[in-house]
Amino acid sequence: MNLDKAFAYIDQNQKQLIDELVQFLRIPSISAHKDRDADVARALDYDKKKLESLGFKTEVWPTRAHNGLFAERMVSPDLPTVLIYGHVDVQPADPLDLWTSPPFEPRIADGRIWARGADDNKGQHYAQIAGVEATLKGAGELPVNVKFIIESDEEHDSEAMAMELEKHKDKLACDVFVVSDSNFPDRDHPAVTLSLRGVLAMEVTITGASGDKHSGEWGGMLYEPIDVLRHVLQNLKDFETGKVLVPGFYDDVDEPTPATRAAIAGRPWNDADKAKEQGVKRLFNEKGYTALESGTLRPTLQTNGIQGGYTGEGFKTVIGNKAMAKISTRLVPRQHPDKIFAAVEKRIRELVGDKGTVEIKKFGGGLPFWSDPESPYVQAGLRALTTAFGKPSVILAMGGSIPFVPHLVRVTGAPCVMMGFGLPDDNLHAPNESFPIDCFLGGAKAAAAYLAEVGAMAGAPGRK
Repeated sequence: MNLDKAFAYIDQNQKQLIDELVQFLRIPSISAHKDRDADVARALDYDKKKLESLGFKTEVWPTRAHNGLFAERMVSPDLPTVLIYGHVDVQPADPLDLWTSPPFEPRIADGRIWARGADDNKGQHYAQIAGVEATLKGAGELPVNVKFIIESDEEHDSEAMAMELEKHKDKLACDVFVVSDSNFPDRDHPAVTLSLRGVLAMEVTITGASGDKHSGEWGGMLYEPIDVLRHVLQNLKDFETGKVLVPGFYDDVDEPTPATRAAIAGRPWNDADKAKEQGVKRLFNEKGYTALESGTLRPTLQTNGIQGGYTGEGFKTVIGNKAMAKISTRLVPRQHPDKIFAAVEKRIRELVGDKGTVEIKKFGGGLPFWSDPESPYVQAGLRALTTAFGKPSVILAMGGSIPFVPHLVRVTGAPCVMMGFGLPDDNLHAPNESFPIDCFLGGAKAAAAYLAEVGAMAGAPGRK
């Protein structure tokens, strides 16, 4: 494959590629809003028509929510197959009054495209399509077989598409799949993201007496729900060390290897600078781990919100009859949300005992994901990013979650390379979302370079 010709195509057709992205961004495809269902379908159709114009065969896959799209262009059964993931739906744009310009009227200024979905995920996703186009029209043909799986519910109900994957297992067969839905740490370090933590969320409500009680009459004779809740929270995690105190919580946790810790430490990071950036005096860390490792490679438990008693104006001397906390955990490979929920629920009930009535609601969870930093496909991603952006690439670990990724890992059995093109200040999910134009065009080049890298790996270890 002549990569120079693919890069030249991107350089010569910048206006066309940017114009197409602008038209894509005009579609208010908010999956969480029922009145935008037609727009979500229109955004999926935009991808469908574009891929068909590039010679891809397409199929629309129904789900319990919005449809998904599968597309493939098979060059030869002897070539590796790359599966590319993306999503066409976007977050709601509220609050609208905080936007400098309307969220679905894309604006180009300061070297960026400003619009909802500019980064997450239309811009990053369309960069992949642009890279495929440049390979086909610039270099002449794909050096690998390429498939796309595109969902319409990532921002609202990603389980909808995940539930359909097993029935399409044969169609999804691939050697590697690529996800462009992550960021660089800064402009000078393109990055492959190595891992995602899983997530589990729950709500704990503790009820005491039949109603609020006068604290003068009953104070000292009743177990107070706020006190009971405080007792529970204090015994779920050690404040000083950061260790989760739930029995069994660490049963399936493997220690990060020295190679992994070294790879993660290779990214630009300074604790003092990050603390200042976040407006705090210093960062926290689990005992025995750096702050960066604690926030990416280690499992955690957080209290995300607390409610109880009288919090209105003035003062009211009552013992509130209810106290509630929202709790979430971030999980690492081999931890399963269902097993962790059972362990946390059991511990909470033991701590409450006969001191109140407890109700625990589970709000769902997502599995963790991990890639081997020595994988030839990960190394190919690092080389592709360096080639495209002309800067040294690094490996990241993410503390957050993309629930769809572990499902694809499970169904395909293939390694995942998370090769995103965004920046930390792109304002994902927030007003004034944007995407640097050089990240979009560089991302298209990286996408083309990755196809070339995998095309040269026909005999790579681990290839199916």
